[in-house]
Amino acid sequence: MGKDRNLIFAIMLADILLLATTIVGMYYLLEWIAQNHTPNTLGLPSLVGTYIISFLSSYALYPPIIQERIVKTTSILHRVTVTSTLMILIVSLLILLIYKGHTFPRTFLVGSYIVFTILLFAERIFIRKFFIKARSNKRNTKRVLLIGSDPTIAKLYKTLSHPAFGYDIMGAFYDEENADPKLQAIHIGKIDQIYEWLSKHSDIHEIYGYFPKEKQGLINIISKFCDNHLIRFYYVPAINIYNGKISFHFVEDIPVIARREEPLSDPLNKIAKRGFDLLCSTLFLLLIFPWIYIVVGIIIKITSPGPIFFIQERTGLNGKIFRCYKFRSMKVNNDADTLQATKDDPRKYPFGDFMRRTNIDELPQFINVFLGEMSMVGPRPHMLRHTEEYSRLINRFMVRHLAKPGITGLAQVSGFRGETKHIEDMEGRIKKDIEYIENWTFFLDIKIMVKTITNMLGGEKNAY
Repeated sequence: MGKDRNLIFAIMLADILLLATTIVGMYYLLEWIAQNHTPNTLGLPSLVGTYIISFLSSYALYPPIIQERIVKTTSILHRVTVTSTLMILIVSLLILLIYKGHTFPRTFLVGSYIVFTILLFAERIFIRKFFIKARSNKRNTKRVLLIGSDPTIAKLYKTLSHPAFGYDIMGAFYDEENADPKLQAIHIGKIDQIYEWLSKHSDIHEIYGYFPKEKQGLINIISKFCDNHLIRFYYVPAINIYNGKISFHFVEDIPVIARREEPLSDPLNKIAKRGFDLLCSTLFLLLIFPWIYIVVGIIIKITSPGPIFFIQERTGLNGKIFRCYKFRSMKVNNDADTLQATKDDPRKYPFGDFMRRTNIDELPQFINVFLGEMSMVGPRPHMLRHTEEYSRLINRFMVRHLAKPGITGLAQVSGFRGETKHIEDMEGRIKKDIEYIENWTFFLDIKIMVKTITNMLGGEKNAY
């Protein structure tokens, strides 16, 4: 534990040095750009001090996670962004309250925020790689003992045995008759022999244990031994009853296991996603859509008799039905609510076919996004008949409705767009939709949107 505190302190010093360098560099850069006019009336020492105090306050609330043994790059980026954002808010507040008589250019504030966030993320990734290399060379390792041979323990062993995480797995205790064939840890002895072994090997750092029902009485014995010898004890529940991710929650003081992890069930994530949707849809509908509507509407009226919009009921969040807007890309027909579009569909007219291939027909769905019925990114909404049919044929089909439908989605940029000729095509789409729901991040949405644009420019074979 002392080593972890030292690592956090070292990271903090590196961060402060980076911050001070960034502020000094920005100060003189803007002074040079402004042709010897100081970028603000605050002296450089006061400026650096204000930023450092603000950073330390943010750091206390959101300490780094790069020293942790198992952490995702997206998690590091999220933590860096939150830390920098909170720091800049505190800086603004301090300047407003303490330096009332001073001016402070927004250019410096925004510039320092962007530059420092980028540099801090790069620095954290560099330090992270240093830790990984050191742990791969058996430095800063933790000695670990496993108990049980449940499939969950087998998966845990596979994860912890990765050299980059710095775990030295001493072995596992389990009863051979119940052993999982995938568990490759060294077999030390049977579960009943754990206490005797521990009394001679108390230099263990962590113990991860799954205990079968008939061995539950050993939990308290092992737990007490760990408490008395500064060993961290982790009880491993049998979670192999589910396939995929899970998440833990508490109902009062009762731990419960959720079927899957849903990042968008977090209110802050909901607010962030909805705020982004509202911003994008508002700007698009005010600045761009009116011109598109005029041009596309005139061409539709000239080339195909009928309305400009095609409005169809589709399945949305939590199975709620909503009216989905599109530019009409087919001739008016009676099969619109039952038949999918095919490659050489005779119902399409020439300009409608062009709109489908370029995704122009989907642009009115920004109206649905503005109304909160859809999101920029999410599982594509299906017509009601397909929801009814596929929910009977495909396992977990309805899970896709745990998120708002999107104008684009992970399935679409992964090759699962357009007509679903075979049940396997729809199964692949559903798998990607669930993957999106379980792994959502704001940066995943950005990645999908960028991929959607590049696919549009490059052309897609299933866009028809």
